[in-house]
Amino acid sequence: MKRKYKLAAALSAIPALVNISVAGYGYFNFSAFQLSGYLVGTVLGVILSVIWLIQVKRAVGSHAIKLLKLTFKGFFVKFIVFLICITLFYNLINFSRTFFALSFFIALFISAVIELWFYASLIKESK
Repeated sequence: MKRKYKLAAALSAIPALVNISVAGYGYFNFSAFQLSGYLVGTVLGVILSVIWLIQVKRAVGSHAIKLLKLTFKGFFVKFIVFLICITLFYNLINFSRTFFALSFFIALFISAVIELWFYASLIKESK
């Protein structure tokens, strides 16, 4: 499980790298308003990925079902962090909600694929 966790941690950098690459492109092609929205979505996606990695690290060595229960409970923590961050960002920074949603969706989608792979591989391993 530790080997799979290390691989999942390395793969969790993919959404951040994709979004940072697009933000680098956007630096030259997006307006400041659009770029700020994209960067806010990128930051929030990274924060939520780190929260997931911390949750999984605490459960390393546990049964896969216990890990899933911890993650489902952690969903509420991630949702609260999402609400707090979006409220703070929205009140402090003027950003494009469309570009925020695009960036956040990219990070969320790729992270979900990584999380599902991680859980599926743990369940296969425990059989």
